[in-house]
Amino acid sequence: MTVWKSFGASVVGPAHVATGKPNQDAWAAFHHVWSDGIVVSDGLGSKPFSNFGSHAACLAVVNTINACRGKTEISNICLSDQIKQKWLSIIVPLEPRDCAATCLFAFRIGDRMLRLGMLGDGLAAAVKNDGSVVSLSDDKTESFSNITAALSPNVTEKDWRWLSVPEDECESIILCTDGVSDDLNDTNGFVKGFAGAHCKLSSVSAARRARDILENWPTPKHSDDKTIACLFREKVADE
Repeated sequence: MTVWKSFGASVVGPAHVATGKPNQDAWAAFHHVWSDGIVVSDGLGSKPFSNFGSHAACLAVVNTINACRGKTEISNICLSDQIKQKWLSIIVPLEPRDCAATCLFAFRIGDRMLRLGMLGDGLAAAVKNDGSVVSLSDDKTESFSNITAALSPNVTEKDWRWLSVPEDECESIILCTDGVSDDLNDTNGFVKGFAGAHCKLSSVSAARRARDILENWPTPKHSDDKTIACLFREKVADE
């Protein structure tokens, strides 16, 4: 029998430690008989309530997936719109522009597919059974500005990126904010190595080890908050 488990960690970056600001990243996991998933979000640093916006983004995804229970068809357009609407309702009475946040998620819901969605920067990657990695990421080399797509009243389905992987072909999924992804020279190597080193541990041990990695990040002069979450498949004996 196959079960899906998860772990994650989030740490405040040195820049926010120095200024006394809270962690603007957030992450969440959800597990039901009919669904499993993870979500990470990075509040835009220039916004006064971005830390609340990132937590609201995680809650919006969890609520949206819960509302999909029993549906046989789920469209990307429907998912993105529902996440946006739930996020807008959660942040009331704050102004959306003051809570802007990215949103990355992955989930399974019983149709034998794993869906990954990404709004903004960061990385969403799936490690397949054959060792290959498929991913969504932001290519900042082609950007002419530092504007990051984020949840707002004006965001549309076109601002999202999507990826689907057959559930039985996937071993694990890694989501991380740009505080992690921007420092990776070998993205596929990091994803495979991180999954391989952590997915055989208990979720508690894996989370502790992941936090240690983020707190001792090797990139010189790194400053951003850092969040990583992993959804992985584990085979257990039938009872």
